[in-house]
Amino acid sequence: MTGRNKGFSLIEVVIVTAIIALALTLAGPRIGAGIGRLELERADQSIRNFVKLGRVQAQRTDREHYVVIDRKREVITLLDPEMRPLREQALPSSVQILLDSNRDLAGIAIAPSGIVRGEPVRLRGRASELEVTLQ
Repeated sequence: MTGRNKGFSLIEVVIVTAIIALALTLAGPRIGAGIGRLELERADQSIRNFVKLGRVQAQRTDREHYVVIDRKREVITLLDPEMRPLREQALPSSVQILLDSNRDLAGIAIAPSGIVRGEPVRLRGRASELEVTLQ
């Protein structure tokens, strides 16, 4: 009984490898952009969560609280009325914080009534830019 041996020929392996390499080359930028977008959304959500927590604290204590975004240190901090830190969190290093001013700090004041005042904050990632709307 003569027949072909089971297995793959070298040409078949080379063709499959080339197809996989081509698919990864085409999909790579999309995967990177998706990860960049997720990091942007995570930073946006962190800022929003700090503002929500600040609003709860301001209403609970009936005193203004503050959220400070530090561009240099890449952190966001919730401060009590005496400017003592209540909570701090690092933002992803791949996310750039953009402010209208040239300062390194952006301050957001949260009144006991829930009103939020502060400089507009934009975030820039690998693939896109996102404006954080604080309400």
